[in-house]
Amino acid sequence: MKTTMLCWLLATLAAALLAGCGSSSQSVSRELPPPSGPDLIENIPYDPAKQAYTETRGVVEYVLGPGDGLDMVLRGLEMVRERVVVRNDGNISFSLVENIRAAGLTVSELDESLTNELRRYLRDPKLDMEVADYKSKMVLVQGAILSVFTVAGQKTGPGRYPVKGKIRVLDMLLDAGGTTPDAQLDRVQLIRGDKSYRLNIQRVLQTGDPRENVVLQADDMLFVPGIARQSKKVVVLGEFRNPSVFVFSEDVTFLEAIGQAGGLTDEAIRSDVRVIRNVDGTPRMFSLNYERLVKGEDLDRNVPLESNDVIYASRSFIGDLNDAIAKIKPLLDLLLLPGTYGNIYTTGGSQWLNTGPPPATTGPQIFTQPLPGTGKLPVPADSTAQGN
Repeated sequence: MKTTMLCWLLATLAAALLAGCGSSSQSVSRELPPPSGPDLIENIPYDPAKQAYTETRGVVEYVLGPGDGLDMVLRGLEMVRERVVVRNDGNISFSLVENIRAAGLTVSELDESLTNELRRYLRDPKLDMEVADYKSKMVLVQGAILSVFTVAGQKTGPGRYPVKGKIRVLDMLLDAGGTTPDAQLDRVQLIRGDKSYRLNIQRVLQTGDPRENVVLQADDMLFVPGIARQSKKVVVLGEFRNPSVFVFSEDVTFLEAIGQAGGLTDEAIRSDVRVIRNVDGTPRMFSLNYERLVKGEDLDRNVPLESNDVIYASRSFIGDLNDAIAKIKPLLDLLLLPGTYGNIYTTGGSQWLNTGPPPATTGPQIFTQPLPGTGKLPVPADSTAQGN
């Protein structure tokens, strides 16, 4: 367990440090940014080309696309039945008619267009059609979804599901089998394009608020987290009564994490507790005034933490990120596996972590290669950043 925790922590710190190499000089900030996360639902874009329905005078109709299957019946002296699939070029062929456009049309529009073409060959043709297979517009549903067999023998659960018209998030979750008991319905993620949006489906169930119950379109992805999937790892080191690596199942704030670590020791500088966070691929260090927070002042700075945040409290002023790492390293040795840290993760004597040369071995060398750019982490501290 300790070895796994150690490897995770080393990988986290190494990734943060490598990401910062070559970055511009930055001062220690007192304004810790909020955790990065999903955008507001008001900003969700819609792509007409991926919309699965059209609505005219309150009537909603499905829009056909490539891959959709149609059951078609031509009634006359002889009944003609045929399963027709919309081809990749968006066209279909049926009976005497070749290559008629289907993609982008509703069933009623295609019925009218095909009937008019059939009149060139038949007197008063009577045509019936319905969608048998919805394949052109799919949504990926993942996470805490129930896997059961329906009455029709079809299995539900995480997977790809068709958008059969004007389908909202809650309808899609029900079509997929519903959610597991530990599903976090207030944290459902909608991924559309290259952005993620957080939806509170619990509010939809309680109030019927349609703003959270977004209408889906082709290529959307839905993720429903469960309690077991919600975890945030926060490293709390330095002058704390119980420093450790903590895993939280829900959102955690700065003060809550410190409380989990038993609070600060008497020697800690309460006015200048540092938080190290990866911001847009660059490690940055922020200063928070714990003393003011516990007095009920500046409570808006009791910010939510992100997974992999590092909280560090010191007895003396911390200059820059290199200074913080130099002070954190001995704590890692003491907290985790004394003596092992340097053996399995050596930089060959970099400026910020002098652990000696890599061990001589003929086998695989895991975590023993020099880290490019270590010792050149230009994240200088602001000399005025100590306390208020």
